[in-house]
Amino acid sequence: MELLHQRIRVAPRPPASQRPVLPVLLLGHAPGRVRRPRIPDEALEQMRSVGLGPLLEERLFAAPEERALCHLPLPLNSVAEFDDIFPDAREAATDYRSILAGRRAWLPQAVTDFFANGGERLWVLRIPEDEAQAGFLPSRMLVPHDLHSLRGIALLLSLPEVGVVALPDLERLQIPANLPDIPRMRLANPEPPFLPCGAEIDNGHRERRNPGEIEHAPPPLPTGDLLRPVQYLLARHRPDVQCLFTLPLAYSDTDNADRPGLDPAALADIEAIKADSDGPQLRRLQLLFPYLRGAGYRLVSSVGALAGLQAGGARRRGIWRSVAGRPMRTDARPYPAVTLQRTLELRERPGIGVLQVNGGRVLLDDERLAVPALPPDQYTLTGRAEYRSGEVARFMGFLLRQLRALGETLAFNVDHRDPRPRLLLEDFFRRLYRQGALRGRKSEDAYRIRQITGQDAVIIFEIEVAPAFPIDRIHIAFVHRGGDWTAELRT
Repeated sequence: MELLHQRIRVAPRPPASQRPVLPVLLLGHAPGRVRRPRIPDEALEQMRSVGLGPLLEERLFAAPEERALCHLPLPLNSVAEFDDIFPDAREAATDYRSILAGRRAWLPQAVTDFFANGGERLWVLRIPEDEAQAGFLPSRMLVPHDLHSLRGIALLLSLPEVGVVALPDLERLQIPANLPDIPRMRLANPEPPFLPCGAEIDNGHRERRNPGEIEHAPPPLPTGDLLRPVQYLLARHRPDVQCLFTLPLAYSDTDNADRPGLDPAALADIEAIKADSDGPQLRRLQLLFPYLRGAGYRLVSSVGALAGLQAGGARRRGIWRSVAGRPMRTDARPYPAVTLQRTLELRERPGIGVLQVNGGRVLLDDERLAVPALPPDQYTLTGRAEYRSGEVARFMGFLLRQLRALGETLAFNVDHRDPRPRLLLEDFFRRLYRQGALRGRKSEDAYRIRQITGQDAVIIFEIEVAPAFPIDRIHIAFVHRGGDWTAELRT
């Protein structure tokens, strides 16, 4: 609106900032400079609000530039913020290089894909390149309440709002350095004629003198050695979080022999984990395949695009809705392409979400989990495919985070006669029913809340909800014990 011949301009009030439904944490490499003065004051304040203040001086202000922001989560609200703080990350060469992935970090492209697909708040965790795969994993000396012992994915413990985590550059390190691309057709060498000195005779199909082999490249770690520490950390400390992970590549007889495919050793590791006592904990990992390949880059991970799709869908359609079949905003294509028959095989065993192209659009065929999204005591009761859905695990994690946040508002409510906790619970589940997350003819059919007061200083709310997807019920205990309110998933 303009007044007095444009001398006064009334700008519309900016929209109120919304609390993100599904914040995401991405771990990766950001080589090059770190412009510390460009970090917004709001980001620093947000880091202090989640308890990261003691690490700011040590890992940001006092750290040398090559170590700045390493093992320190940074909140971002746009791609521009990332490019402003890490101006060299997209073009600077990384220490590890491979024939397929080149020498570029995958974190910058994952950040771009996240916001392009509807993501809201993104936490970025810079990992030092010299720490290799170990930099992404939790320390063996982990002490949950000691910030200085947290590193890599263990910093999830300081970010209670995060619901999805991904490690794009860990996937890059798992691509064998000398794994060749799809070989070109070899033509017979012609008879050597006399040609002018400037004549071009290499058409890209005949032998080359320098094959570009990378010497002294470290071998990738076994997939099981990476997944076991991650699933143990999530099961013990953050059962509400899902981890997206793309399985590595290799040449094998299972897939087409003329192109790389899913590593059989990785499949064997997944089956071994499913067979042991930690098998039910695999429900916190959403396994994916293949990678993405575009005109402007060699190979990248799809976890950034998928995490953004999940975060954007959680805002618009509800966190309990699957993103399978929803098109990703990307100019890349799945590499290597997976046939429909192989897609169906991987979906059933071991349980992998496969990227496909349909109508020129890239999409995930199914949010499939390797094991049912159920607690261990219910693990062997069913083999139904509906229970192996990523949206089921994501919704359960959402319930745990929301109830934990509700418990923080009730920290000083210790009287079992106080009606406020029950009223807040009823209001929360009534809103979920109106949004379509719960089923029933009326809200009273969608959930049941029962209060138990049997022990001193212990208040328990037994909650049963009927979700909109094909699960009979979800059983949650909301417990006040020792001055803290906690949520526990029981069925």
